[in-house]
Amino acid sequence: MNIKNIVIVGGGTAGWATAHHFLNKTHPDTKITVVASKEIPIIGVGESTTGRFNDLINMPNRTGVTEEDFLKETKSTFKLGIKHTDWYKKGKSFYSPIGDNYSNDYKFPSEDYDNYRIYHVATKKDYSKTLQSRLMAENRLHFDDGQNIYKQFHHRPLAYHLDTYKVGQYLKKKAIALKTCKYIDDQVIDFKQDKNGFVTSLKTKKGKTIKGDLFIDCSGFARVLIDKVEKNDFIPYDSLLVNSALNFNYVSDEPMTRNYTHAWAQKYGWLWEIPTQERLGCGYVFSDHFTNFDKAYDEICKVLKRDIDVQRQIKFKTGRLEKFWCKNVLSTGLSSAFIEPLEATSIHATIMQVTHFIENYFKKDMPFECDLFQKQYNSEMTKMWDNIRDFIVFHYITPRKDTEFWEESSRPHRWSERLTKLMKMWKYRMPRDVDYIDDLHNNFYSIGNVLWYQIAIGMNLLDSKMAKDELKNYGLFDVTEKHYKKICELVDTKAPRCIKTNEYYKSL
Repeated sequence: MNIKNIVIVGGGTAGWATAHHFLNKTHPDTKITVVASKEIPIIGVGESTTGRFNDLINMPNRTGVTEEDFLKETKSTFKLGIKHTDWYKKGKSFYSPIGDNYSNDYKFPSEDYDNYRIYHVATKKDYSKTLQSRLMAENRLHFDDGQNIYKQFHHRPLAYHLDTYKVGQYLKKKAIALKTCKYIDDQVIDFKQDKNGFVTSLKTKKGKTIKGDLFIDCSGFARVLIDKVEKNDFIPYDSLLVNSALNFNYVSDEPMTRNYTHAWAQKYGWLWEIPTQERLGCGYVFSDHFTNFDKAYDEICKVLKRDIDVQRQIKFKTGRLEKFWCKNVLSTGLSSAFIEPLEATSIHATIMQVTHFIENYFKKDMPFECDLFQKQYNSEMTKMWDNIRDFIVFHYITPRKDTEFWEESSRPHRWSERLTKLMKMWKYRMPRDVDYIDDLHNNFYSIGNVLWYQIAIGMNLLDSKMAKDELKNYGLFDVTEKHYKKICELVDTKAPRCIKTNEYYKSL
């Protein structure tokens, strides 16, 4: 089938981010139509992203998006990582910076052997002395007297905090400025298929018929197309207990805008705090098996010592669809799956699904008749979502026993077969990249050893004696200790030169 018209169902951050990827990464003559009912102009939910959203904003583009313009118009902020509070024990916190990659200069026993993080396990040090962690602690950014010191790194170790409404509107404005992108303010209520099951057109609430060749379902939990084109079962993730959330915003009393997402464990779940330039976007994610919305509201008011104005109460099911690509319909983000807000997995997966499809499967002449491509893509997406789920479950392995929620969340029967295997292996040696061998051949979704280690260090999940013995057996303990001290000295020199967050945003 020749792809001339791509129709995206659903707007918001997911829909318009998807539009930008197709506008910027496919043939310039490809026509994009976004069908979505007009968003109500409210204060958007605070949302955290991963470095993949950085790629969207900074990739070579035809839509005229620049980072400075994006930050000015949307009041977004930089995110250097996550601060986890009370996850391991009440009163304890730890940092998990993003993009803090490491290469073993000694090439022994292999280049990807992470002796630096293993040294933290061996010596029971928290992961607070790297530049990323130090900047998170001091609310600084990687700018030195106006000169961007990212040039000293091979990558840009940051993401963003967003007001979802403002970001959706910004991406929409930039996309429809191109002649090849059209927006239709309407709601899809039905669709037509040909004799082979391929969607040919959409029917809208206002009576319009919208034809297309490829359809992208970005309609969120509504799943207007993807689970109706053909049989497509929902696979629940029963290993995760949280299933409810209430979200709210408030203006922070703190003088300095944070450069990290705060994930703060509570009695029956956790509280997110996401800073934009104007306010904190917040929410309490919890399990209604152990509490309810009224009790959750009272709990958070006491924790924050203020009344909160709840914008929405949300119930959700964690899990994924069996298939992410059916016939000529692709799904992204919430239309495909949902785990929970921790680690910003939703927008991350949205971008990964779209980019992976465009880079590896999209052609002007799509061979839809060969379903092997769909089967392969669906297998890859299944692996991506299931492995992200394991990483999230890993966060809940905690010695906290102060509520039934925390007791139940950390029970081993909640671990998948893969996570159970990893936990058993890591009793005998430290984690290695090879442990994710099923992922490594195509680990396009970027949740690898680095992030697993940082959570393991913060949650004290690895044996320090084993780590120390392993480093010594490889002759790496002393040289890594010297390396650690050098990094500390370097950070002590660099960090004070970096600009405070508020000073940077004022300069915009």
